[in-house]
Amino acid sequence: MGGLGSGGHNNKGQGLVEAHYRLDASQLKRMGAFAEGYDGRLTWQDANGMPGPSVRILGGSEAIRLEYVAKQTDGSWERRNEHIPLLTSYRNYGGAQTYFGCPGCATRVKRLYIGSARFLCRHCLGLVFTSSQERSVDRAFRRMRKLRRRVGADTGLEDPIGPKPKGMHQRTFDRLFNQILDAEAEVNDSFIPILARLQRFESAGRSGAGRRSQGFWG
Repeated sequence: MGGLGSGGHNNKGQGLVEAHYRLDASQLKRMGAFAEGYDGRLTWQDANGMPGPSVRILGGSEAIRLEYVAKQTDGSWERRNEHIPLLTSYRNYGGAQTYFGCPGCATRVKRLYIGSARFLCRHCLGLVFTSSQERSVDRAFRRMRKLRRRVGADTGLEDPIGPKPKGMHQRTFDRLFNQILDAEAEVNDSFIPILARLQRFESAGRSGAGRRSQGFWG
């Protein structure tokens, strides 16, 4: 079983949240890791779905301690012993939520990610979500597919919608239907400049002008 940073998940898509192993406060609470005397281990899966790196967790009510092996920037391996403070927020109507105090900036966060051989918040590591790098048309297309699934329709752009799913209120169906139309309109609008470039490209090809100097995306 490799250490953290030994391959697979953490080496692909550097800078993306989804490409880094993480500690989730809600998951650790379910495991009982926020109780005094807890001694357990969290094991992640590698890129092939097999057991991968793991971290030993020594629990506590005010802090937890992590023991793990991590790869350094120079390629060497180091045994790490990380102290993670816990911060508790009490709700107005009872109950409480436990957060991590990021070792890098002390910010209250629900998730920490392994990077530079330490568990830090995504802001300290400069991580972004994959969705933030998408084009607006990509987000619109993803939103359209999600909405179509909610009303039981196929996810293609020209696929018919309806009838209303059994058990769904007509007002809800109408609202989702209008949201689908808005998303489809945004997707269709994005095709207009692409079609215009295609027409210019084909026109230049027929006339023989600009074949060498201008490509489709020019």
